[in-house]
Amino acid sequence: MVIDVNQKKIAFGDKYRIFINGEQTYFASSQLIGFMPKLHLFDNQNSRAKLTMGKKWSWFSPKYEVTLWDGGIIEFGTVSLWKSHYQCQDGADLYEIFGHKGHKHSVYKNDVQIAWWDKEMVTWFEGDNYKIVADDDSNHELIIGFCLMLDSQFSNNKNGNTVTINFGNIGPQAKEFDYAWRPKQLH
Repeated sequence: MVIDVNQKKIAFGDKYRIFINGEQTYFASSQLIGFMPKLHLFDNQNSRAKLTMGKKWSWFSPKYEVTLWDGGIIEFGTVSLWKSHYQCQDGADLYEIFGHKGHKHSVYKNDVQIAWWDKEMVTWFEGDNYKIVADDDSNHELIIGFCLMLDSQFSNNKNGNTVTINFGNIGPQAKEFDYAWRPKQLH
């Protein structure tokens, strides 16, 4: 499955249009409530958020409380900011997100890779664009949420920028990118 995330910067937050295999299926928006921002992921069929990602206070590293569609709550946090390593426990499943050289991130579920994404180095006018490649049977809403939370944390595009160039990660990484990995397809 291929997921495209297209960001549009607005005055008080961000809006995202999200396509799965070329069809717009989700949209997301951020809002500043009080001191900490929240992100909401909606599918095109419901007015109730599929995920609500509330940023929690921490000094430098991303930390979020994620409210799921069914009311469950999970935590997304940083293992190592220096090595771009994050994790999220959802019941018995441990998700780990690894940042790599450049703009790539990989997502592992219980030590098995299930997805990766890449961000465009150059953005024109609007905002960041991401391409996520994932297993067909993965929890794509949660994977989209991981991408949105990290974008929200590290995006430095400001309104009015014509062109933004981002060279990505040049520091150490907790895990090398696996160029041989291919997504599991159900068809």
